[in-house]
Amino acid sequence: MAPTIPTYYEETSEPFSARPRLQHDIDTTVAIVGGGFAGLWMARMLLRRHYDVVLIEAERVAHSASGLNGGFVSAGFSERLPRIIDRVGLDHARSLYRLSRRGVELVREELAYGLPGVNAVPGRLHVSRVDRGEDLQREAERMAHDFDHDLVYWPAERVRETLATDAYYQALHDADAFHIHPRNLAIALAEEIERLGGRIYEDTPVTTADITGVRKSLTTPRGRVRAHHIVFCGSNLLHGAFPELARTLVPVATHVGVTVPMAEKLGSAIRYAGCISDNRRAGDYYRVIGDRLLWGGRISTKTSTPANLRRMLAADIASVYPQLKPIEIESAWTGSMAYAVHQMPQIGMLSPGIWIASAFGGHGLNTTAMAADLITSGIVDRDDRWRLFVPFGLVWAGGGFGKRMAQAAYWSMQMKDRFDERRSRRRAKRNPTKIEEKAAAG
Repeated sequence: MAPTIPTYYEETSEPFSARPRLQHDIDTTVAIVGGGFAGLWMARMLLRRHYDVVLIEAERVAHSASGLNGGFVSAGFSERLPRIIDRVGLDHARSLYRLSRRGVELVREELAYGLPGVNAVPGRLHVSRVDRGEDLQREAERMAHDFDHDLVYWPAERVRETLATDAYYQALHDADAFHIHPRNLAIALAEEIERLGGRIYEDTPVTTADITGVRKSLTTPRGRVRAHHIVFCGSNLLHGAFPELARTLVPVATHVGVTVPMAEKLGSAIRYAGCISDNRRAGDYYRVIGDRLLWGGRISTKTSTPANLRRMLAADIASVYPQLKPIEIESAWTGSMAYAVHQMPQIGMLSPGIWIASAFGGHGLNTTAMAADLITSGIVDRDDRWRLFVPFGLVWAGGGFGKRMAQAAYWSMQMKDRFDERRSRRRAKRNPTKIEEKAAAG
């Protein structure tokens, strides 16, 4: 759901103008439905391959998840690698993971052009809220051996020297990851699309579609788009004219807040410029932006904004960094994203000339670029790498019952997280490590 007050990203975004509504019939080679990152990357890549492209967006470019997310760019998917391996095998999982890393590089390559206001900062630290050093060391070894991705193990001593909290133990550091201002990246992509001759129409929802013939068409309130290829991008746009696609998605909300400036206190608590996330199954993620802290978390299938959101996020921050109190949240919002039942993106050809790039969950900044690359290659070169995602197709999400089950699963995960963390703290008290002894001594 779009926020009702300006978000931090809106307040700090580069200037841009609204695009017109579609007011007439139009012909093109590729019609893209959806103006989030998937649609923007798709249009930009196709235009660079000299294809004629029209992009239509029901609201505004990057109005939803693409302009509201935490800004993390890192390899992987919403689904965890062990579960992907269980489903498709190690070799197939390796190929998928390589594609996800390629998505990171595609974003990095675009940033080399010096895009205004995107402000890329390298590094991601994935911290553990339970004491599991040996497990993390083995995970780092597996990632290097099986997926050719070097993650650096940080012992608890190094973590707590960097992040002044006893909530965390060990961590894995990913030097390939980075964080950005996502809204400014979306603005830069939209402007490049128009420089390359692409046409973007906002406030242009699809009401009906004829996608069965060689020449397909999309009907909007004031005009029709005829195209040889149609690409459905994103998730929120699918609920009107395409209920069969919407039924495969579970809408999920996450909440983000940005504090008032707090440079002195913040610098003593968080001595790391990259992005940070924890190992909770519905965990916290955050990053320092200038003299403020951007903090996100609290996943829910209820997509409305809680009335006490600022207070909730301030309490979450204080539970990890009590030294930052009192914490004032200046800007807070709720972003809606969509998951498939298998927690993998929906990428590929639905029928000749009809493509989908959707269900990116909480891992969209790399996978949208990757999806655009795969589908562009599929259209232009008849490259069939998109078939790697065939095992993760369109699966009915269960309707209202599916949403309730997803929420119950989140609650169960949160309870298990709390149980694991309490058990880890009890174990630490019984068998203190050097770092706990040091903390107890003050």
